[in-house]
Amino acid sequence: MRDINQIDLRLVDTTILLVFLGAMRHRKATAVAREMGLTQPAVSHALKRLRNLYGDALFLRRAHGLEPTALACELEPKVRRIVRLISETLEGAEEFNPSTAATDLKIGAFDYELTGIIPKLVAELRKVSPNINIHAFPLHNIEALDALAQGRIDLSIGYFDFPAGSENTFVAQELFPEHYVLAGRRDHPLLSGDLTLAQIAAANHLLISPHGPIRDLVDHALHLQGYKRNIQTIVPSLFAALSIVESSDLVVTLPERVARDNARRFDIVHQPLPIEGGTFHLHAVRHIRDANNPLHIWLLQKVRSVIPD
Repeated sequence: MRDINQIDLRLVDTTILLVFLGAMRHRKATAVAREMGLTQPAVSHALKRLRNLYGDALFLRRAHGLEPTALACELEPKVRRIVRLISETLEGAEEFNPSTAATDLKIGAFDYELTGIIPKLVAELRKVSPNINIHAFPLHNIEALDALAQGRIDLSIGYFDFPAGSENTFVAQELFPEHYVLAGRRDHPLLSGDLTLAQIAAANHLLISPHGPIRDLVDHALHLQGYKRNIQTIVPSLFAALSIVESSDLVVTLPERVARDNARRFDIVHQPLPIEGGTFHLHAVRHIRDANNPLHIWLLQKVRSVIPD
């Protein structure tokens, strides 16, 4: 048999493969034509294309019908596998079964989500999908969107500044709204009653920021009233901040769920901020290429199931 090149491959289509298998099964061109709904000349033409392609007669005409050559007998199981594979791809992906699936899921999240959502998600998945592993990465906002676009992560959870036109690239589902509070040690005098902007400006603040000093909504609200926040300490992570404020006079701005969930562990209390627009929305974001992926749809459902009220 001669070598098959790329030009030859372009001459192959499913019709001639099915004609070949039909001829191997029935050994009569008329029977193949009847089964496939083709004319007999069309079947003969398909067989001719196969002969030209392989440089072999493939089927010899005999009184009783078509007799396959040695090469045709050798090709039959290979052609059958090709046709079966094509059929499977047209049937679509196999049904996703979380109890038997085995894979690694990469999730981008930052301090808040890493401490409040990911632990619950891991615990849930260990019960229902022991062979699905979670790899969490400390990615936030634009960094997380870049990682999604590059395929380095499967899902990101957090607050996002979506760039213009991102609806054509990402699929974002809102998980819940959140708002900020001011937190500190249990007996902190500032947190015994309602807060004012003047009191907040006079307090000693701790800022959670992995990238150094930043201005946030608290600073903006204070600035509009002629105040400035007194930031004395900056740490990169949530638990470092909570460990510091529970034993100092510093206060820290946190999402309410974080303050509430860690009140006993770190012996802290909190009060609402007297600031308009202090609410933000947490989203779960996937790349649009994964919008219909059963695994990612299931993962999003699991994320929603472990979110606290």
